[in-house]
Amino acid sequence: MLQIHPAKQIDRAYMVDLMDRYLEALVNQDPAGIPLASNVKLVENTEVTPIGEGLWKTATSRTTDYKIYVADPVAGQVGFMGLIEEKGKPIQLGVRLKLENGEITEIDHMIWRQINDPLPEGLIKPRPGLVQKLEESERVSREEMLKAANAYYDAIEQSDGNVAPFADECQRHEGGITSANNQEPLPEDAETTFGAMAAFGRMKCGEQLSTGIMGYITDINQRRLFAVDEEMGLVMAFSMFNHDGEPNPMPIKNGPAITESPNEWGQFSVGAGHIFKIRNGKIYEIEAMACVGIPYKASDGWSCTRKCLVDIMDQYLDALAKNDPSGVPLADDVMLVENTEKTPMGKGLWETATGGPADFRIYVADPDSGEVAFMGVIEENEKPTIAAIRLKVVDHKIKEIDHLVVHAGDEPLHPNMSKVRPALLERLPKLERVPNERMREIANSYYESIFQGNGDVAPFADECQRRENGGISVNDQTQTPEEIAKDDFSTFRKMKCGEQMNTGIWSYITDITDRRILAIDEEKGLAFAFSIFRHSGEPKVMKITGVPGVTELPNDWGAFDLPAAHIFKIRNGKIYEIEAIGYMADAGITNGWE
Repeated sequence: MLQIHPAKQIDRAYMVDLMDRYLEALVNQDPAGIPLASNVKLVENTEVTPIGEGLWKTATSRTTDYKIYVADPVAGQVGFMGLIEEKGKPIQLGVRLKLENGEITEIDHMIWRQINDPLPEGLIKPRPGLVQKLEESERVSREEMLKAANAYYDAIEQSDGNVAPFADECQRHEGGITSANNQEPLPEDAETTFGAMAAFGRMKCGEQLSTGIMGYITDINQRRLFAVDEEMGLVMAFSMFNHDGEPNPMPIKNGPAITESPNEWGQFSVGAGHIFKIRNGKIYEIEAMACVGIPYKASDGWSCTRKCLVDIMDQYLDALAKNDPSGVPLADDVMLVENTEKTPMGKGLWETATGGPADFRIYVADPDSGEVAFMGVIEENEKPTIAAIRLKVVDHKIKEIDHLVVHAGDEPLHPNMSKVRPALLERLPKLERVPNERMREIANSYYESIFQGNGDVAPFADECQRRENGGISVNDQTQTPEEIAKDDFSTFRKMKCGEQMNTGIWSYITDITDRRILAIDEEKGLAFAFSIFRHSGEPKVMKITGVPGVTELPNDWGAFDLPAAHIFKIRNGKIYEIEAIGYMADAGITNGWE
């Protein structure tokens, strides 16, 4: 393969030239003259494709002046959006090249073949703003550029144009057609009802999203904001737009004489490419393209989707039950921590597991962070055992592992550990979801509410119920009079989540440290976390408030720590279900990762 001289400066001009050389080789159907790594990977419209196949066989020439380059020497990546011909017909093409040690190691081709005829003017030449350099005074940091670009996707997901920093002049093109802030007069025969493309496209970028007219887009995942061109003020990204067919109809806000719009497209996914022009921290131009006809909720060819993560967890659990990690995709530097102790692979639960998982199993999968968690029942030493397992997946390999195991004793598991509450398994409708970061805040507020003894700190739903190792510890409406009579905690167990926190019953918990909110499963509305509950043995007497006939309770447990795993079900910004497991340990432990 062709090598680049080590002394060659890899700057913006070089990366643009490299892209031009690549495109020239592509239309000549001859990759011999470009510096491809021996292990180069090409993905074309989400499918892994050998070099020499796909567009390498069908591209025939470059055409029109429509070409936009996004070159990022810092990240070693360069993007292109433009028009070429395939078998004599125009296609819109998005390309990404990744360069390492002077060689191209990764390639993306995104192809939009559904070009309008006649060719839209937007595909004849790019808008001036997309090819003009920024003035120094107009530039912002790379971090701010990435934040602004990513906020565009959040604004669509949340149907809130205020989430992204749109300039008033912001204009979006899709496939060369102006789909937001179109300043052209309406054609004489154009449909002008709200939601029709002609009227919809006349709205400003933020105004348009705030109506909810894009509410049919359920989520936008596998976001790869891969190139930041600081000189031009451009960010290029590829992502996957997923559509679950809900809600139908879509609620519409701020629309003239309309409160809803049908969503009859059903389930489908679209791969999307975007270029954002960012000046003074605001989005001015958006250039968008797409690839269609891909499977619903497909991987982009690079990412590990929710299904991919769950499959890896199932593979891991199956290997664990067989005491054989050889078939698991482990990274060379994989690290395992079991019950807060660093543990060699093949030891610990890898030696003692004898089966599972059982029917009680909950998965929390987070494709954005590459984290997947399991909470459920497995078999250890031929006894049913409660466990929580967390895997960190990087490049489809497991890099980090946590085992939290509540080792089985002589007592049988609580009957509630035989069946998962349905809500913890159900997909969450889009209108009940909240953003990823807000879910993290809500999960952390649970610990804060315990630490502060204040149930108002966390947004508990009235129906919120917590279970600990299967036992219902809050909002238990199942207790019999006999159980209540012999259980001093029964009064507290019957209370609502926030109400119970306010009594002071948890004041024996000194602190909750090592909080790791690891996986946010937006599709299921679940947040998974590990933490360590610290208990110093103080106060010796807990002050109780708001409970008739009870003003204080003894704290006789002494000093101990309790490693715990929690899963929170979050709907409409409130906590509805809490599933917790944990075990008592000596005081002063660490989490094993520090």
